[in-house]
Amino acid sequence: MKTILIAVIALASVTSLNSQPMERNEQPKDVVLQLFIATDEQDWQAVEQSFTDRVLLDYSSMGNPAATLEPTQIVKAWQTILPGFGYTHHQIGNLQQTIENNIAQVAAYGTATHYLEHPSGNVWTVVGTYDFELELKNNQWKIKSMQFHFKYQDGNTLLPQLAMDHVAGKSTDTGSKSDHKASVAAFLEALELKDMEALLSLFAEDGRHVNPYHSNLFPKGAEGHEEIRSYWKPVFTNFGAMEFPIESILSTEDPTLVYAKFKGRIELKNNGGYYENNYYATFKFNEKGEIIEYVEIFNPITAAKSFGLLDKLK
Repeated sequence: MKTILIAVIALASVTSLNSQPMERNEQPKDVVLQLFIATDEQDWQAVEQSFTDRVLLDYSSMGNPAATLEPTQIVKAWQTILPGFGYTHHQIGNLQQTIENNIAQVAAYGTATHYLEHPSGNVWTVVGTYDFELELKNNQWKIKSMQFHFKYQDGNTLLPQLAMDHVAGKSTDTGSKSDHKASVAAFLEALELKDMEALLSLFAEDGRHVNPYHSNLFPKGAEGHEEIRSYWKPVFTNFGAMEFPIESILSTEDPTLVYAKFKGRIELKNNGGYYENNYYATFKFNEKGEIIEYVEIFNPITAAKSFGLLDKLK
């Protein structure tokens, strides 16, 4: 099943052609195009009719073994994710085909974008190439194998799981527990990337950052976008690489509250080594899925020792 899901998220098609029933004696590359158009339009009957009775799907380039499946199995699996996106836009190009007797080979470049509104990014993109083999049966070309060669992905990689959750009924809006946990992961990723705009986009305009154990040695926190910007700007500027590996992100009985445990490893400049600490945090969300309060708990003794402030700790 995992192989089938990986297959659908990497599909590519064009939208410049109209989805029409396949006609006899079409070129093999036209059949490939129609498959992708039907997938974009969620025309499952047309998708199923594009295949032979057994289809080899090979997405080993994405870490999943090849599998031979029936068309109905493929369609049922694709239906568990595609309807969960707001939109999909798939496009291919550089098609090349060769035909020998009743067997055809089609190669193509593919780019697939998937849209789902989310605080940490609305678009997820997968890029790669395809190799298809088609067979002529009853004067119609049918796809008997698809092989995807993954190149790269970009955007919000949380969206595939969220789309599947939406289809399964686990998540129906951006105020769900699933989305809140995803926003926590996006928060830590924004810190690692030192992406100020991505960080601020996760907070409500009046969102708060609170450090209850600042011990009067460290900033007490910030309130509102401008103060949060001022809080993090010197951190991004004065330190090197930052890593915040996640140990756990947990929902609570309060659907607006998420708990997180993570580590911090921050590179000090001028060969100063690393500042490391353990963090426990709570994230409070509003109905729009925005952070209204971030409470960060860390060991102030460890922090003071790392920055030569231990003698000032009271």
